[in-house]
Amino acid sequence: MLKKHSEFDKLLNPIIKQNIDKYRIVQCSDSRNLPCEKDSATLIVTSPPYVTSYEYADLHQLPSLWFGYLNELSDFRKKFIGSAYKEDRGRIDLKSSLAEDIVSQLGKNKKGKEVKNYFADMLESFLEMKRVLKKGGRACIVIGNTEFCGVKILNAEVFQEQFENIGFKTYKIIHREIPSKMLPSTRDTKTGQFAKAKDKNLKLAYPTEYILIMEKL
Repeated sequence: MLKKHSEFDKLLNPIIKQNIDKYRIVQCSDSRNLPCEKDSATLIVTSPPYVTSYEYADLHQLPSLWFGYLNELSDFRKKFIGSAYKEDRGRIDLKSSLAEDIVSQLGKNKKGKEVKNYFADMLESFLEMKRVLKKGGRACIVIGNTEFCGVKILNAEVFQEQFENIGFKTYKIIHREIPSKMLPSTRDTKTGQFAKAKDKNLKLAYPTEYILIMEKL
């Protein structure tokens, strides 16, 4: 990380580095409602939540308390993309036949509702990216595919289909094999829950990361 940061630092315009507070703005917001003007951005880089993995509100509640973003954990959870604590949004066009098929395979249970809401939330994020990006601007999304109770959840393919159905084209897709991770990397194939890598029949949760680079038409 230090090496890559040093390389990036050399690419930066000296004017930016001399006036860093003018260009570096950190805000707590919602990816579905960005504090940006329409057609104003040239690049978006993000790694969104991974569906069925964690309750991200639980992971981030301590730093959120420090920064003053958290009052009630129950309300805080409902704000997160991919949270199981959201209500079922009912029938919604996910702009992806693959997403519809995945949700159908999971069935009308808690996990099916969670995955449907996840794809719906991500679609809203992509529509917001389209709003703020200039024509020819690019969105870079880092995501991994997984499997839950025998159902393959092809996040990367769903995202690509959603992007293309709302006015983007695929500029490039980069595959990155993950040799090791600090977080749990295997799932129990029966329950879908993360598990320690003792059983040889366990599957890697996210063996490959995909970097989708989508360009606004």
